[in-house]
Amino acid sequence: MKKIFAGLFLVLSSFAAQSQTVDEIISKYEAAAGGREKLEGVKQLEVISNVRIGMMGQNIDLPLTLVREKGKLFRRQVSGIMGMGDSFTMITDTSGNLYIPGMRNFGGPGGGGFGGGGGRDGRGGGGENGAQLTRMTPEEVAAQQYELDCAGAFPELVNYAAKGHKAELAGTEKISKVPCYKIKMTLKTGQVVTYYIDTNTFLVKQMETSGDMAANLTGFRSLMQAFGSNVPKNTKATVLVKEYGDFKEIKFPRKLVLSYGPIESEVENTNIQINEGLEEKWYHPKP
Repeated sequence: MKKIFAGLFLVLSSFAAQSQTVDEIISKYEAAAGGREKLEGVKQLEVISNVRIGMMGQNIDLPLTLVREKGKLFRRQVSGIMGMGDSFTMITDTSGNLYIPGMRNFGGPGGGGFGGGGGRDGRGGGGENGAQLTRMTPEEVAAQQYELDCAGAFPELVNYAAKGHKAELAGTEKISKVPCYKIKMTLKTGQVVTYYIDTNTFLVKQMETSGDMAANLTGFRSLMQAFGSNVPKNTKATVLVKEYGDFKEIKFPRKLVLSYGPIESEVENTNIQINEGLEEKWYHPKP
């Protein structure tokens, strides 16, 4: 009997997927998330979160701040861990920087501290205790321009075609027992992201990607570099949404689970500010 119901579900899911186009599904996502007009009206965004990550046999809580200004700024800043200062990734429309603070007597790149006095591939410069500020190449900056999009929690979906992205419906799949439409999106920059959209609520249940975008998406790139760890470039990252909340009539995840290779963390967004201005400090590539 279970096999019969399972087979029936697959048939019905397939029929439902075929009966709706990818544009119809994404349009319903936009409506469910707050409406295209409201989503595109987000010019500035500040998200304050707590990240709980399992490391070295214990759970560590890390305060995280993510800020965006549409078309101008993206910054992800993680507060210190194990004696380190804050680390951050910063992208603008013209430049990018990755900062890893130093910590004495820990086995990061360079021996006695992080970086040892040089940036990646010789770019950037060292600093006291091995702190490392790395300037991104023009190619790296260009590949991360999608980070400057502020249109809600999953901005690439909003008015995607006008942004030069391409989307295709790849059937249906259950995520945490929730039936979802599977949307494969190829960004203008060439990166591929897969979204799983709840067939009932039309909100994103999960997104996944791999390669450099996976490291950037989860924020683990700088953390892995700080600890001298190399993760294969094809490593997959997933973002599973556990709970949504309303912020100025826009749906944002409150609780998420981020997975990147062997690393998994729980994220709780404790405060989300929309169009309330950003502090000047976020615009400067300084520790």
